Amino acid sequence: MRKPKSVADLLSYQLLRLSNTLAVYSSRRYRDQFGVTLPEWRVLSIIGARGTTTAREISRVLATDKGWVSLSVESLRRRRLIETSADARDSRRILLNLTEDGRTLHRSIVTVAKQRQRRLLATMSKQAAATLVASLDRLQEEADRMLEELGAAGEETRQKSAATRKRARPSRSERPAAG
Repeated sequence: MRKPKSVADLLSYQLLRLSNTLAVYSSRRYRDQFGVTLPEWRVLSIIGARGTTTAREISRVLATDKGWVSLSVESLRRRRLIETSADARDSRRILLNLTEDGRTLHRSIVTVAKQRQRRLLATMSKQAAATLVASLDRLQEEADRMLEELGAAGEETRQKSAATRKRARPSRSERPAAG
């Protein structure tokens, strides 16, 4: 394995570049062929794969901002590709489902996405493709662990900062009188 000589040689850079290239392709293709944006497709794809779900769950699965998901959900709802309903067990939760038009659109885009995947994987042997997919799974698991560690470390740092600020704050008797 070669040692990185620049940022462009880093795995994270190469994966980001590939991801961005595929996102631009998908964005243009889905917009032109199906009339949906890439964020809308991502929301549709999660609902299509999971069935009934919530915007919060979509945000968690996609590891993305809830506001972005909410905008996509609202756009899809207005176009009658998804429908919303209150959760019978928790009226604060809004459940999302594909409509019949949404299911039809989902199937059509999945067909195109599978064709793209076949084309990409056809650039390598079946063994290399299987190794790539397994390697990506392992890399994602490790990246998830790294993020969890950062989250735990960040929480610990926030707690220490709060404790330090609290100790540094003068008590009521030590504060100067208003005046």
